[in-house]
Amino acid sequence: MVKTLFCALICAVIASLHSATSLSQGGLNNPASTKKLIFPGGGIFFYWQAGAITYLREKKYPLHDQSIHLVGASAGALCATLTACDVDFERATSLALQKARDAGIWDRPLGLYGIWGGIIEEWLEELLPDGGIHNDDKVLSMVNDDKLSLLITEIPSFQTKKVSEFVSKQDLINANMASVHIPFFLNGKPVTPFRSKTCIDGSFLAEMSDFRGDSNDAVALEWSNDPFLKDRSLGDAVTALSEEGIWDLLERGRKGAIEMEKRGDFDFLL
Repeated sequence: MVKTLFCALICAVIASLHSATSLSQGGLNNPASTKKLIFPGGGIFFYWQAGAITYLREKKYPLHDQSIHLVGASAGALCATLTACDVDFERATSLALQKARDAGIWDRPLGLYGIWGGIIEEWLEELLPDGGIHNDDKVLSMVNDDKLSLLITEIPSFQTKKVSEFVSKQDLINANMASVHIPFFLNGKPVTPFRSKTCIDGSFLAEMSDFRGDSNDAVALEWSNDPFLKDRSLGDAVTALSEEGIWDLLERGRKGAIEMEKRGDFDFLL
């Protein structure tokens, strides 16, 4: 009964996040960037976005061009960050599954609940490039200078804020952890600290204009627009899929990107 009520609460939160991101048009007045690749939130559908980026890399889209700005929130913040840092998503997926096995999430009654945050933080620490002891120049050169922006929601104001400059690798990880923080679900706590502020999931009240700013050249990697996923519920976003299901979602993201390419969605990136 408790598990059912908790899952219903999480699904309601995710539903509010998704509708705000997909449909709303008002929001913050952010500076324009030449081109924007947008990574909305989506929990486990991070892997769909990862598959889409894998395809774009295979097709040699210039994702590292400084004119292409990556903007993400929640799970999309993770994908945007790993994209900016040129992390291989098959390696990232294999490492995530290994950590999930080590944590026994498929044997736990509540699955990811309460331990997901710690897993994500360790995963980022291992995946993000490190220039050596006390030297974060490599990772910072990949994400700063208007290359990467992450959305967070500050509490108690509930204002959506965009973080676009990072001072260290740990600061970048902390920004990601603030952006993905679903209250209670990540680590049992209602909020998480970031730069002396308290925060929750960056998708919570975010509107599409918070991602886009004033840019007309933008495309969102939105799993819910994939017709092959139309029967998936929003509750799936916080469900621990099987290992096979996760790899299938990665492949589905590749196929989704192919369909987007056929529509010309990525033409502006060239």
